[in-house]
Amino acid sequence: IDQSSISDGLKVLPVNIMACSKVLVLCGHTYARRLWCAWELFVLFSFAQSKSAARRAMLLPLHRDLEVVKQLERFDARECHCYDPNEEARLRQVIGAVGVDVFNSRIREWAATLRASN
Repeated sequence: IDQSSISDGLKVLPVNIMACSKVLVLCGHTYARRLWCAWELFVLFSFAQSKSAARRAMLLPLHRDLEVVKQLERFDARECHCYDPNEEARLRQVIGAVGVDVFNSRIREWAATLRASN
């Protein structure tokens, strides 16, 4: 996303994500608290059927000791933030339109799918 025109990037993010055959999720210690990361996953799970989206999202933990799936199972968008408060406000506005509980459930459902496959 062009950082000088984030609003335009938000408009085409679904197109960009849905054009990908795979979405690589590089998950570190802060992943589950980064609003942009969660937003990208949410877009994937909103524009594709759950099973299809789950097959396309490939999780790669960056640390052996990281319990990524547990973090994602407890995911709460209210605890996520962006570096730029203006970006965060824009994302929260869209999340609010969808509903934070719906947003949270999409991420948590993916985590449950990951746990079941291991």
